Amino acid sequence: MWRKAFLVVLTFLAVLSFAKTPKDTLVIAGNTEIFITLDPAVCYETFASAVVEAAYAGLVKIEPVNGVFTPVPELAEKWEVVNKGDVTEWIFYLRKGLVFANGDPLTAEDVVFSFKRALTINKSPAWLFNELGLTAENMEQTIVKVDDGTVKLVTKPLAQSIVLSILSGPWAGVVNKKVVLANEVNGDLGQTYLTDKSAGAGPYQVIEWKRKEQVAMQANSRYWRGEPTLKRIIIMDVPEETTQFLLVQKGDVDVAWNITPEQAAQLRETKGGPVRLIVTASQSNEYVAMNAQWGPFKDERVRLAIKYAIDYDAIIKSVRRGFAILNQSFIPIGYLGFSNNNPFKRDVEKAKQLLAEAGYPNGFEVELLTNTTNIRQNEAVVIQANLAEIGIKANISLMPASEMYAKYRQQGTQIIVAGWGIDYPDTDNLAKPFADYRVKQLAWRNMWYDDYAADLAEKAGLEMDNNKRVEMYRELEKYWMEKGPFAMLYQPVNYWAVSSDVVGFEKAGEGYSLIFDFTKISKK
Repeated sequence: MWRKAFLVVLTFLAVLSFAKTPKDTLVIAGNTEIFITLDPAVCYETFASAVVEAAYAGLVKIEPVNGVFTPVPELAEKWEVVNKGDVTEWIFYLRKGLVFANGDPLTAEDVVFSFKRALTINKSPAWLFNELGLTAENMEQTIVKVDDGTVKLVTKPLAQSIVLSILSGPWAGVVNKKVVLANEVNGDLGQTYLTDKSAGAGPYQVIEWKRKEQVAMQANSRYWRGEPTLKRIIIMDVPEETTQFLLVQKGDVDVAWNITPEQAAQLRETKGGPVRLIVTASQSNEYVAMNAQWGPFKDERVRLAIKYAIDYDAIIKSVRRGFAILNQSFIPIGYLGFSNNNPFKRDVEKAKQLLAEAGYPNGFEVELLTNTTNIRQNEAVVIQANLAEIGIKANISLMPASEMYAKYRQQGTQIIVAGWGIDYPDTDNLAKPFADYRVKQLAWRNMWYDDYAADLAEKAGLEMDNNKRVEMYRELEKYWMEKGPFAMLYQPVNYWAVSSDVVGFEKAGEGYSLIFDFTKISKK
């Protein structure tokens, strides 16, 4: 009934400039082309994951606590951790009286079923369970129902925040076993059914997904924290950024999810209007990386010279129009151990001195590889000019991203401009790729075989005391900056155009693309 009424409202708003959307409804204009499925065991696309996160609840969730993304209780009201040497046992105690959105009771059986289902389906999110030591082969022993209110997991002996951060993701959302199995088709464990519906216990439930039209969610009155303030969330499929921007300016929608840098810059300069710019730090970073086993880059002084040659401020201002944050560490804002330590500033003379000390007073020639996006090309041009000033001739080579990363994964680059997206909100997800060559990610691709860095990253991932972890990451950060093959350029930002009637969007979007909390949003 409410859907028909709301469609009438939307039709009316479409022909009325400066109209207002209903106070209890958030209307978003966004490009939903990337939406493939809303199944938590399958979905791995950023925008769609925000919908999945709204529709499902997990054992824990992530909240910013004193500026740090921290796992806090959700369906599990508490847990116990027992370290048994080569494994760790986790006992999660569920809250009393939990129910799904349809009223069915939520028990440990549903939690166990959900985790085993994700491992059995074995789509993109499954590797995150594997990171914990939970696999399709051992799940009968490692994912166990103790009783209706208690779940036991047997994981690798990892730092507690690593385990909890992974369990906070939308992929760990608990599905209603009864509903899923009732709608199973040819042994698909309900994948077809959950593609465009929800069967969870989150603050919202998916009512409808009409492809290339809209996604509609309704508040879950049975959500254990209480029914959310916003009763409905409508995501209208509007592929063009210009149209999205026009709709939010007219008041026909509350949020333009995808806007251009030019539109964002326009809003940044406008104060007190009906639409405002919301900016949050992105869960990714942009970097320059040098192959530590190639020619001059074998010498850490040459790598250090590159770090002093780059004009970081110019890249942020000219290439990103100011929509980026100077962060020269592998630790992003909001993560355990973040220190806001940015030691490198453009210093041509120091860079030349380091090159001379390394035996390259006249510089050298190198291939600078990146992909064909405008941002990467523009970054490469700035870096090329920076390196030319210290005598290094960088020949830019452009490749489609798929080809570039294929070459990169084969350790085939000399120097590259690239980026890294974060998979779960714990520093381990950055320290390992950037410092531990043994995991065969970024440090390995750049042939930085440094056992000190690798050992420190590994030990920090096992340390149960967060204060000691912070000390380890600070030590690793300092060493990595001085010795490593990476020059971190910046941490990107996300931005939205949001009606001034919308309250709390900044808090809701803190941590996007890993976290988005619609329950923090209300309207005046």
